[in-house]
Amino acid sequence: MDETNELIRLCVRALVAQMGDVPGVEMHMTRDCILGLTGEPSADFNMLTLGPDPDVEGFFTRSVARAKTRGLPLQVMMSPHVADDLAPVAMRLGLRAVGTSPLMVLRAGTAVRPSRPVKVTRALGAELVGIAGDLAAVAFDVPRDAFARCIDVGITATAGVETYIAWGDAGPMSAVTVTPTGNTAGISLMATPPEHQRKGMGRALLTQVIADYRRRGVERFHLGATEAGRPLYASLGFEPIAELSAWLLES
Repeated sequence: MDETNELIRLCVRALVAQMGDVPGVEMHMTRDCILGLTGEPSADFNMLTLGPDPDVEGFFTRSVARAKTRGLPLQVMMSPHVADDLAPVAMRLGLRAVGTSPLMVLRAGTAVRPSRPVKVTRALGAELVGIAGDLAAVAFDVPRDAFARCIDVGITATAGVETYIAWGDAGPMSAVTVTPTGNTAGISLMATPPEHQRKGMGRALLTQVIADYRRRGVERFHLGATEAGRPLYASLGFEPIAELSAWLLES
């Protein structure tokens, strides 16, 4: 199995951990594919990831049909191993291509230059989870109540999803979520609201979190970057290993 396939499988596991506690969530999965429908009227909360499953076209078709039946928008990410074959299927099903997302990896031994120290707190308990959710909802411009229903509920001591907050003079300023699996950890929901951006808080938070996980035995980190976030991750030593194709089904 090549590294891209391996990380797609880890992304499937991470999505299970992140969405498993969402009330009423509908999930279907194989080792290489996962569909998660929360019922929210936003594609940010209804996601389909497609890897090189033997029946990937069938899984794709059934997933889109299920989203259409429920009247839900759907965000779809495709591994480069299946993207070319699935592109005509996506167009036939009425999806729109919306670009690509780089899958990036930080490998063991890659030095990460420490940033300025900041106070970092793990978000546990209603108050801190609420603060992390406030930061992310503003940063990603999504309704706070939807974020609470779909993300806050999964941030617990035992869910396997760990969220951290960076604090500055203005209070809580940035948050990030980590989903560790063995010696590899996924990075997601890197969230710094616009009023706190360009102050180095996201970099400070991420470098400290990476250093802490390395002390705990994590050797490799992976993430799906946005174009806005890509320069930060590249400057920290993350390297792109694949471009995931992004498609959107509009409700």
